[in-house]
Order: sequence, then structure tokens, then C-alpha cells
Amino acid sequence: MTTTPPQLVPNPPAICRLGVGILGILVALSALPWIWFSINHFGGFDWGLFGFELLTVLSGIFAILLGLGKFKEGWGIGVTSIAGSILVALVFGLYIDFWMAKRTDFPDLYPLAKYTLMGRAVIIAALFAFASIAVFARDSKSISYIVKAALCAAPIAAVGAMMHFNIGPGVWINNSLAGGSGTGALQSILALVLGLLFIILISAAGHLLIRAYECGRPAAQQTD
Repeated sequence: MTTTPPQLVPNPPAICRLGVGILGILVALSALPWIWFSINHFGGFDWGLFGFELLTVLSGIFAILLGLGKFKEGWGIGVTSIAGSILVALVFGLYIDFWMAKRTDFPDLYPLAKYTLMGRAVIIAALFAFASIAVFARDSKSISYIVKAALCAAPIAAVGAMMHFNIGPGVWINNSLAGGSGTGALQSILALVLGLLFIILISAAGHLLIRAYECGRPAAQQTD
């Protein structure tokens, strides 16, 4: 009986491991003040905030361990799971428990909460980026899919920026969609065309990005 040889996954790039380890330290440290506040600053023990900030600390510790190479298997999905855990803790803990419910009662903590929210959002995005790079680095063919996906998404980003800042063609698009110029028919046609283009380009970009991830699968590498 023949046996299938084990599918070896290359180690993630050193820059990814270093970045994830540093981000793990930063996110764990960012939770320590809020753990302290949850114990004695809000007129009683805040179980919700305490629990979610503790989850953030544990996520940071696991990120540090991944950065140190303590886990060899499933590195990319591990980092992605950590980023997801931090996101869940951020939304249900600091954002809902403090920002939405206690911000006005404790204005002295407003600046710290604001910058903690912003900082963790950046950390979450960076963790997702490092996890993706670790997968893409396994096969150079993924780069072409990433470039094609970016080219598909670029027109959407450009049109969105022009509409947001009301510059260039964005002025005409905003006026047309608002009914400021032209007829109702023009408004409907423009909305339909932009909607279809958005759906087509986003779908194409998503498909190409999935193909880029598939290039990093061990099975895909062995069949090449």
C-alpha cells in the first residue's frame, strides 16, 4: 500500500514572524490599563470589559508565541484567528461596554479609549496582512493574482474617493445621483451602471484574491 508523503508548508517569512510578535506585545500592553480600570474605576467590577480585555491579552500572548515560531502548523490561519479574536473583544468590550455606554460618564478616559480603538484597528489590519503575506509567499504565482485583484478594485476606490471628496468626475456623479442635474432617468441609469460595475469589479477582485490564497495551499504547490 502506498502512502502519501507529508505536505510540507514553508515557514512564514521572518518579517512576518517579527511583525506578528511585535504586534502581539503592543496589543497585550494596550489591554493592561483597561483591565485595571475595569476592576476599580467604574464604581464596581466590570465583568464584561475585564473579560474581553483579558481575551485581548491572551490573543497577544499567542501572537508572541507565533512570532517566536512555537507553532509550526497553520501559521496563517492562526494569525487570522488571533486578529479575529482581538476584533471581537474590541467591538464587544471597549467599543460597546465603554465607548457606547460609559464614555460620557468618564470623559477623562476618552482620549485613551479613542487612541486604543484606532491603534487596535491598525493592529488587526496588520495581522491580517501578515497572515496573507505568509500564504502568498509560498508561491510566486499568487503575486499575479494579487496585482489583478488590485487593478479590479482600483477603479472602485478611485470613484469612491472622487465622490467622497467631491472632486473631478465625482462632482457630476454626486449631482446626478442627488437629482441636482439631469432627469430622473439619468439618475436611475447612472445608479444602475455604477451598481453593476461595483458588483462586477468586486466579484472579480474577490475571485482573484481567493485564487491567490489557493496558490499557497500545499496541494496546489505539489500539482504544479
